[in-house]
Amino acid sequence: MISLQRKIGKLCKSPFKLFLHENKTTFLRVEKKAGVYSFHLHRLFTEAPTPVIEAVVRFAHKNDPKAKATIQQMAHLYFTENRIAPLPLSANGNVYDLNQIYNRVKKKYFSEEYDAAIGWSERRRQGKFRSVTFGSYDRHHHQIRINPILDHKKVPLFFVEFIVYHEMLHAVCEPFTDSQGRTWVHTKEFKDKEKNHPFFKPSKEWEKQSLKLFREVNLSH
Repeated sequence: MISLQRKIGKLCKSPFKLFLHENKTTFLRVEKKAGVYSFHLHRLFTEAPTPVIEAVVRFAHKNDPKAKATIQQMAHLYFTENRIAPLPLSANGNVYDLNQIYNRVKKKYFSEEYDAAIGWSERRRQGKFRSVTFGSYDRHHHQIRINPILDHKKVPLFFVEFIVYHEMLHAVCEPFTDSQGRTWVHTKEFKDKEKNHPFFKPSKEWEKQSLKLFREVNLSH
């Protein structure tokens, strides 16, 4: 991360912050607030060559479509060739055991052949924020990671189970790439299956109220 931070520092003339994550759906997100750029990058960028980092900074400053294409090509190459080794998973939490939840969900909604690994993400976030990524699915390593912010007694079990179900669906619902090269992971098939879950509506309602809870209570143990 230090090397990546130095590379960005040489190219970005404005103050910036760097955050690494494992979410392949949104492997790059840039925010600008009060003159400070926040780079939210997938950890694959720690191995990216300088021209790609230049594209990241150019995309941040100018929303350059050519820079975006360069970044997408590199991401596709890395993900396709499976060059990133999976991080070890731990399913035991302070409140919830993800293996127990996974096994219940699998028995109810998936076939016996379903065999994705599951564990808590290493990501930790504190303070105020506007949105939360509750989980992610790594198609190449067949791994599910759940945000540890959910491992808290004030987070209802039905919501954690629904998030696990949501991520498990990604393994059986193939993403769709349109004519413009955009990839959609939440396809019609995915959304239909998601709505069939008995806790779909309660989970969506609880999610709407959850940001207030996450802002007020430090759920990152």
